[in-house]
Amino acid sequence: MPDSEEGNNINVYLISHFELPDSSYQAVLRFNDDLLGMKHNCSYVMDTLTVTEEFNFDFPFDMLAIREYVQELLSALKIDKKLPEFEETDFNYLSQEL
Repeated sequence: MPDSEEGNNINVYLISHFELPDSSYQAVLRFNDDLLGMKHNCSYVMDTLTVTEEFNFDFPFDMLAIREYVQELLSALKIDKKLPEFEETDFNYLSQEL
């Protein structure tokens, strides 16, 4: 957990299987800045991770593929985090609080 005097340092990753045109890349940067740029005591940096192919999975029958893919991305980024185990039915209870 970051020290309150130190602030929050956020790593943002653009994950893509193709190179974005400069105008699209700039739009992503503007989105990040709109979302994070004016936050008190917060800094961020964006890096790009190029993957070899687009992520495809059999929605809604193979939701665990998402967990496997994200775990692979974490490994590719050398982020030492292990995602928790869960079942297909756990995806039935996802929500977003406003």
